[in-house]
Amino acid sequence: MDSLSFLMSGFADIFSDPAILLAIAIGCLAGTLVGVIPGLGPSTTIALLIPLAFILPAEQTLVMMVAIYLGAEFGGRVAAILLNIPGDAGAIMTTVDGYPMARQGRGRTALVVTAIASFCGSSIAIIGLTFLAMPLASAALAFSPGAFFGVIVFALLLSSTLVGDSPLKGLLAMGLGLIVGTIGIDLQTGVQRFTFGQDFLLEGVDLIVAILGLYGVGEILWNMRPGSSGTKDRVAATGGFWPNKEDRRRIRGPILRGSLAGFFAGVLPGPGTTLASFFSYSMEKRLSKTPERFGRGAVEGVAAPEAGNNAGATGSMVPLLSLGIPGSGTAAVLLAFLVSYGLQPGPGFFTENADLAWIVIASLYLSTVLLVAINLPFISLFVKILDVPTRFLYPLILAIAVLSAFSLHSSIADAGMVLVFGAIGYVMRLVGMSPTLFVIALVLGSMMERNFRRGLLLHNGELGSMLVDPLTLTFLVLGVAIVALGAIGNARKKRQRTTAPSAH
Repeated sequence: MDSLSFLMSGFADIFSDPAILLAIAIGCLAGTLVGVIPGLGPSTTIALLIPLAFILPAEQTLVMMVAIYLGAEFGGRVAAILLNIPGDAGAIMTTVDGYPMARQGRGRTALVVTAIASFCGSSIAIIGLTFLAMPLASAALAFSPGAFFGVIVFALLLSSTLVGDSPLKGLLAMGLGLIVGTIGIDLQTGVQRFTFGQDFLLEGVDLIVAILGLYGVGEILWNMRPGSSGTKDRVAATGGFWPNKEDRRRIRGPILRGSLAGFFAGVLPGPGTTLASFFSYSMEKRLSKTPERFGRGAVEGVAAPEAGNNAGATGSMVPLLSLGIPGSGTAAVLLAFLVSYGLQPGPGFFTENADLAWIVIASLYLSTVLLVAINLPFISLFVKILDVPTRFLYPLILAIAVLSAFSLHSSIADAGMVLVFGAIGYVMRLVGMSPTLFVIALVLGSMMERNFRRGLLLHNGELGSMLVDPLTLTFLVLGVAIVALGAIGNARKKRQRTTAPSAH
């Protein structure tokens, strides 16, 4: 009951100050626009706005940054669904079914589903943040680096059975992603890895550069290959606006389950929205009676990761406010904002800075409602992108991809790397490998290596001691079991296909 009264006090403080309300509105609008632009992302935008900390009061700046964070999660799905260009790692799983829906003329419906799922995911996670912040933050600390290593290995093994038709090709795609993820200087030893003497590779491969190339440029090259129908004008958005009765029935469960899974994944310090959206998607495909529909435009495949992604974004605020540990890259930038005001998030934050803490939480509620009101009217405008002839659209996408990559670090090398990854994406599609698995491994690889090394240090370099930790061992065994079951299932299907003609 105390949490509820504190929350009401936060709402009262917001509505009594028009400047805070204006900051929330500006943040929601700016975040949506930022999200639509591939490659910019909320963390970059918020980092660029850090100087505001020296001008505006803490409550105005923080609610604006939180609104930008949520707004970018909403807006980032436009390019992911309509153009197959995920603006950040959290949108990768949305492209798997969202882009096929757009190609089927259901772009409007897909975007409405993302808005609904995002609203529900954020709302459920905000309720969790309000009433469960401290207990969940304490529980998250039980995960040692070794346990995090086990979780990530489990996620990688699980992904090889969920995306694509061949687990072997999936494992190969992830292996390539893990190798690319090691490029750069080893921060512990200072050794250069796979840099081939090129200075621009010393800092490694930027994730956004890889995403823009593999998806944006790679998709263009794939659609322009000889014999492809992609050079013709795109499919217009001929479907309805609101999800039909069957769609509504299909998305209810995925939104609820995805929200819960995403929230708990977001609470874990480090994984952020990437694992939140991935686990939500994987759970739905596993539970579905028709898993073959996933990857071909299943509406559940859009609803689940979007609910999980937004719940994870809000869930990352739990360790940030309760423990002072950022749960994602954007949360790390928000931590920098708090520190610049002389505030120290942690167990005492809710008592020492109660007014500010509950203003931020109340602003999450208002931002979520306002974002739905902003996004829904613009959906019909967004899908007009599909009406642009490909002879104009493809050069535009290529220009956006190259310019976005260049703007990250003002580097010509990054712009060139986008084209290199575009060629890699084309070859991967040609041989039947999934770019999605490549990017998932690229995202999680550095996290896996970092936690592996930390785990070894905590166990005095004894690998066996780290692996027999109950949580670590549980996730590793689950990962191996899922791969084995997937291989057995594929072998059984192949045997049924070969025996069917003879039986006939």
